[in-house]
Order: sequence, then structure tokens, then C-alpha cells
Amino acid sequence: MNKYFPKFNDRIYWAGDRFSFARAGFIGSFSMMLPIPFQMVLGSVLAYYFRANIPLATALAWITNPLTMWPIWYGGYVFGTWILGTPDLFEASAHITIGSQLWFDEIFPLIWKPFYIGNMLLGTIIGSFMYISIAHFHWASIIGLLRRPFIKN
Repeated sequence: MNKYFPKFNDRIYWAGDRFSFARAGFIGSFSMMLPIPFQMVLGSVLAYYFRANIPLATALAWITNPLTMWPIWYGGYVFGTWILGTPDLFEASAHITIGSQLWFDEIFPLIWKPFYIGNMLLGTIIGSFMYISIAHFHWASIIGLLRRPFIKN
């Protein structure tokens, strides 16, 4: 392991600071939206190379699991059809089994662009939101705001 990842035991990957958590938030959220297998591995490797918190990036990539990936990726597909201005072919292809040879021959060539572009854009948007929210909000300032009285005389 040390041959390929010589700095693997570095504290920044496991305990980290606010900015390593922010980078992990971006990487994990972006990896979660990619419609590829082994997102967790991709998130972990990217976290290593960008000096981000590995456990957070890995955990965020787990948000898309076999129960949640279909609605999340379909939402990315719908977002992609909206961005590209293409029609949603879900109803038109309801009679064709997903993953069959007929589906790959007739439907997939029509949906791959909005599917991938929509999911990548949503991954970038969600990842950017995670990065900004983690990097620029201090817990101390949030607690200070909560402790301040709401009514001033």
C-alpha cells in the first residue's frame, strides 16, 4: 500500500481540518452523482490525491446505493434533459426492459448525453455547495449567532 500511496498515514486524510473536509465534501458529492460502478473507490482515490478527508469522501459516495441510485440518477437525467432541451424518453421506453439488447440499441443512444451531463452537472453543483458550506461556515460563529438574543431593545 505504501508503494502506491506513500502518505497514506498522514493525519490530514483521517482527522483533517476544515478545508480537507470541504474538499472531501466536494469529492464525495461529485462521486456520488457519477453513474459509474465503484464510486466509493473513485472518491477515496481522489480524496487521497487532493489531500481530502478519506472517510467523509467515501461516506458521501455511499449515498447512492442500490436503493437510492435509481431515483438519484433519474433526477440527474431529468435535469440533463432540461439543460439540453431534449425530451424525456422514460414513458416512450416503458415497454422495453432496461438493460436488454433492444434498450441498448434503441434507447441508450438517445439518453446517454442528458444522463451523463445532467448527473455530472448536478454532482458539480452539489459538490460546490458542500465545499462552500463546509469551508466558509465556522461552528463557533453559528453557535454565537444562536446564543445571541433575538430581540433587541
